[in-house]
Amino acid sequence: MTTTPGRTRIRSRLAASVVGAIVVVLVSPSLVPAQAAPEPAPKPAPKSPPAAKSEQTPPRIRGTNWAGYVVTGSFESVSAEWVEPEVTCSDTGVIQRVVPWVGLNGTLVNGKQALPLMQTGSEAICVSPAGALASLPGLAVVNLASATVADNPAWFRNAVRAAQSMNSQIGQAASEGCALLGTGSAQGAAMCAQQTYRMALWEAYPANPVIYPDVSSNPGDTMRASVSFDGKAYTMTLANVTQNWTRTTVAESDAPALSAEIIVEGQLNSALPTFSPITFTNVQIDGKPLTAFEPVSYSIGATNGELGPGPINENGTGFTIAK
Repeated sequence: MTTTPGRTRIRSRLAASVVGAIVVVLVSPSLVPAQAAPEPAPKPAPKSPPAAKSEQTPPRIRGTNWAGYVVTGSFESVSAEWVEPEVTCSDTGVIQRVVPWVGLNGTLVNGKQALPLMQTGSEAICVSPAGALASLPGLAVVNLASATVADNPAWFRNAVRAAQSMNSQIGQAASEGCALLGTGSAQGAAMCAQQTYRMALWEAYPANPVIYPDVSSNPGDTMRASVSFDGKAYTMTLANVTQNWTRTTVAESDAPALSAEIIVEGQLNSALPTFSPITFTNVQIDGKPLTAFEPVSYSIGATNGELGPGPINENGTGFTIAK
């Protein structure tokens, strides 16, 4: 379900509950499309932990909307911690997102996408009315393709390419228009002023993401996330250690977990906002460090530069993603 290896469909979580009156005319939560995962080439099954070594630099897949590490094999759990970043909006004509999460499934394994992708994490999204409106045509194309040709990879990829091109061109035009208007005038402020929204969520792709409406997070909060699989169901747990809240969702599925991810996600074909470095710590896959497997790094191909993970630390349980 990709345009080219590692190029994913557009997703926007512009639920009315998140952006309120700004996008109430756009989409309802039930219509917000999910976003397919990047599809790397199949990788060998996990190996036994290697001897301790210096920071690791695995191979990289570029041009996705994921930044982080992915492993393939057969898994029961993935978990990690991070600190919520400071986020500064910068491009008023497009949607900008920073989404740290952990998950099981979603990548291409033996020529087929491993589904469902079960993930949980937190999101900071920057949006203006202009950026939200500019995203609508591309989102409409993706929604239509998801409903009609999702089972035909070639047709679906062509539809997503068209949506991506549309999103990029209209977003650029919106950004240029906002640059001319500015936010000093009433008209400019009404259309181009951005706000940042933060939310906690889980997702069982290809179903739509679900926002926990009663909790949120602040910059500097310590987050802990895990996804586990017992052969009958996936359990997704997200905790804000600083604020002392935990949310857990159990989704029934007997589909095996064939990949594990520790990711920061951005908006495809869009600029990334400025954000403070995100360091994943205590990374565990089936109770083992990343270096017990053969991780592949992914980088985001944003319109304002590439974003990829730093090397895995010496003990194999952490890495930093910095813009």
